[in-house]
Amino acid sequence: MTKYLLSDHYSFIAYTVLSVIGVVITATSPVASHYYWLFLVLVFGAGAVAKQYYRLENDVAEQKTQSINTTLHWLGGLVAAIIVNAFLSSGRIFVEETGLITLLVLALTVYLDGFKTGWRNIATGVFLALAAVSAAYFDSYVWQLIVVASVCVAYSFYKKD
Repeated sequence: MTKYLLSDHYSFIAYTVLSVIGVVITATSPVASHYYWLFLVLVFGAGAVAKQYYRLENDVAEQKTQSINTTLHWLGGLVAAIIVNAFLSSGRIFVEETGLITLLVLALTVYLDGFKTGWRNIATGVFLALAAVSAAYFDSYVWQLIVVASVCVAYSFYKKD
């Protein structure tokens, strides 16, 4: 059951849904969005480590090595997001920018993880980066990003492994 839920396809759908929720939160409350994006760094990182762990359950040595590498990768993204929040606490940046910067940190971390795990994480990283740019420059962008997310999910169903 756990392997089924942690498959690339279903985790991609979950990541996309969580990302769209974050886009809506960013559009409605940019001040509170940095908490959500920081939370998603933790959720996406835990999901990536769990997927890596269960993917290699028959090869214990490789499982340990890959789990450590994945944990360190996501720990780097988490540390960067925590530093952004420390900048906010010290007054170095405004609260509205904190959510966008944390979103970019998440986008880059997911995107780079995709080079090891597959096209779905690369697509999620690109979607998150597009969401950050859209939130920074456009007033109305939520519906367009929902359409992009829907197309990505439909393509994932088409290319389901």
